[in-house]
Amino acid sequence: MSVIEKLPKWRPMPGDADWATRKGTSERYPEMHTGPIPIEAYVSEEFFEQEREKIFKKMWLYVGRVERIPNPGDYFVQVVEAVRMHKNATYPGFIVIRGTDGKIRAFYNACQHRGTALAWDDFQGWETSHKRFLSCRFHGWVYNSEGKLVGVPDEGQFYGDFDKSCRGLREVRCDVWKDFIFVNVDESPRQTLVEQLGPIAETLADFPFETMRKAGIWSAVVRCNWKVAVDAFQEGYHVSTVHAATLPFWCGEINRYSRPTTIRLYEQGNRQVTFMINPEFVPSPLEKWVRNMGSSWYAAGGGDMGKAYAGVNPENDPYFAFSLNGIFPNLIVDPFIGGFYGHEFWPIDVNTTRWIGSINFTAPTRPSDLIVAEYGKTALRDAFREDCVTLEATQVGIESGGLRDVLLSDPEAAPRHLVQTCIDIVNR
Repeated sequence: MSVIEKLPKWRPMPGDADWATRKGTSERYPEMHTGPIPIEAYVSEEFFEQEREKIFKKMWLYVGRVERIPNPGDYFVQVVEAVRMHKNATYPGFIVIRGTDGKIRAFYNACQHRGTALAWDDFQGWETSHKRFLSCRFHGWVYNSEGKLVGVPDEGQFYGDFDKSCRGLREVRCDVWKDFIFVNVDESPRQTLVEQLGPIAETLADFPFETMRKAGIWSAVVRCNWKVAVDAFQEGYHVSTVHAATLPFWCGEINRYSRPTTIRLYEQGNRQVTFMINPEFVPSPLEKWVRNMGSSWYAAGGGDMGKAYAGVNPENDPYFAFSLNGIFPNLIVDPFIGGFYGHEFWPIDVNTTRWIGSINFTAPTRPSDLIVAEYGKTALRDAFREDCVTLEATQVGIESGGLRDVLLSDPEAAPRHLVQTCIDIVNR
């Protein structure tokens, strides 16, 4: 069942008399599926293979940010296990590189001679590498930063009309939106990148992602289905239990279970959820000092955020904390005042996922900005670790045989929308 964005009808704001009982998302989207979710969507190898074929091999996938490759010859390697040729194939990697013409391109990490990977040492590394030419260490074939084959040792010994211009690196479709680089392995994508992003591209159009730089990055390979991993990071129901000590400013009597203040669901599988800060929270002396030094990623900013970047806080929630933007299939981007944090979820197999989390801040202009960023990075790192702890325990329970289906509440509309979108696509 497809869920299509409609004009706002209701949002559970502080002061609503019936916030405790009203199911706002189902009222806003009456066509939304509200029944239990079959566990097969999280454990079936057949379902997972269909997700690979119909989703990951057909859609635009985020692979990195432009900030990683500012100069010609800068490149990085991104492994995307989900687009391998078949179930037991070796994982393919993509070289994302800026050419001498300034254009960003993506290529399969495979020499066009006998397939040897061109990038070895930096395979799935976090750092940027730089080379004027990409050279195969096996037989010495050389490619330039535009992927053209420019050097072949003992070239005259190849048969027929050997033409270097026909043996360049195999290119993957690549596009950039707001400093985010996406690739698509489908040779004839059914949508452009902007079409796939849909209303998300419009709501985030004014947010200055391009000015923000990575302050921290973390990764883990966890034994769980990729949707189980995504779901742990796109609802607030767990905050009062998992993050009671690390994120107390997101709970409180006014919103004890950290319910979203706005939920928007889009036909493309994307979703936008806003969360509030507890206005009654009293920070520690250290936290007060940090707040006085500059913008804090957990400080309330409703009005200011609404005026500056209306799409981030679409309904101008007065106690706005951050906006969660789920970009289908496997990316979450969360803008807050002065930065954003992001999550990538890369399926390895039906019950193994590589998670990558990061926090990004506006480029510092004074020493105090560095202090605020470091404090926020450390606090969020601990919360990310707490989220990751739950993932394998959830998968173990789902696979135990003791669960027939998954039950989701109204505030858990984002997890429901994600899995329902996958089910819809697989069943087409």
